[in-house]
Amino acid sequence: MQNDRRQFYIYDLEIGARKDGASIPTMDNLVPIFQRMKDTGRTYAIRADTATMLVGDIHIDAAQQFITLLVRLSDKTAPNTVTSDPVAGIFNIHAKGPNQGADFACHVLISTAQERGFPNVYTCAIERVSGIASSLVQRLLSKLLNFEFKDDASSFSYPHPAGGLTRQGLPRTERCCPHIELRGRPSDTLIADINNGRITGISLVKAEAVAPIAGAGYLTKKESELRLQINQNNLPANLWQSLVQTFQANSGDYGVAKVSYKVPGQDRSVTVEIDANTGNPLEEMYVKSFDVTNIFPLLDYSAMQIVVHFQAMAIPEFLAQRTI
Repeated sequence: MQNDRRQFYIYDLEIGARKDGASIPTMDNLVPIFQRMKDTGRTYAIRADTATMLVGDIHIDAAQQFITLLVRLSDKTAPNTVTSDPVAGIFNIHAKGPNQGADFACHVLISTAQERGFPNVYTCAIERVSGIASSLVQRLLSKLLNFEFKDDASSFSYPHPAGGLTRQGLPRTERCCPHIELRGRPSDTLIADINNGRITGISLVKAEAVAPIAGAGYLTKKESELRLQINQNNLPANLWQSLVQTFQANSGDYGVAKVSYKVPGQDRSVTVEIDANTGNPLEEMYVKSFDVTNIFPLLDYSAMQIVVHFQAMAIPEFLAQRTI
């Protein structure tokens, strides 16, 4: 991580609910909750209370329809920070105090305008920061919604699907806590490599019910893999799109697809795991990204508030990723 350069990964952020017929809130509905959680200093303890997450800062841009969150993590298990000047013989250990953790912070930009043609899906860009994986950002945002659900008995309510009235003569309602899911968008490089490279293997993977293998009590079933044969002389022009459609058509049985290929112009083989239902890569290195360079003033390792000049540099590229 450099002090004058940062990278953002692009995700599809979907707001979902686990009850059939549940009402799905919009991102505009969720923004006041994130604001309240920030204002009240709500924290989320993880890893057996050795680390703490929170929204350290929030900025709402109603005109351009997006918000910026500063997601912070304080990790007590992280080692002490060390600075040095070898030429001058300086070596400084910055020891953490009691109950203190090493602080990490990443900027998260979230569109409040829904992606065209994709219900409940919003563009999200997450600054790549060592110590805060996208999975942690997803956990925090979902947990904040869970806090709201428990704190306010009237939150996330909607008309009962079966209709009817209460004893007081009021329309019956139901409640369901929404959750956040992040799916990395496939990078342009990944799509181009699959379209232009040589496909060497395609398989579909199905999770299996845990069951012991006869004769080996220490082994259990986990998943089965269906290997597909490839007719190299009959590949479609847009292979990536065709593969995604095929994976989606079989996603009811096979949740993951694996594609192996040789990178165009190189003697290097790659295997990528893909979410069969969405076509999104499951490994961060194949997720679409953009860089912000020549940042000045230079960035610190972490921050207590949104770094305004850095945010301003990232916004144009982020907005360009939306289709609204």
